[in-house]
Amino acid sequence: MSKNPFKKSDELVEDFLKDILGDEKGAFIKIRDGWKESVGEELAKHTEPEEFNKGILYVKVTGAIWRKELKMTAGRKVEEVLKVKFPMLKKVVWR
Repeated sequence: MSKNPFKKSDELVEDFLKDILGDEKGAFIKIRDGWKESVGEELAKHTEPEEFNKGILYVKVTGAIWRKELKMTAGRKVEEVLKVKFPMLKKVVWR
């Protein structure tokens, strides 16, 4: 059986972003666009991806209580989920 010679539309978009914007910027756009779906509506209300650099995602967090919680236990769980969905991700920094 031969391999399908056609790419899926999401693969084409990803290739296009890498060619035009570079791997880092393309990865950031993919993470940002899938943020709400990845972290859930409630967490998305209090967080926003700001920057992706050398595999590290910097996320802006609204309020000290949310930031503290994410830097402690909840953030590790979220980071594990994000790493599965976005393999280019090495670490999340909550700020």
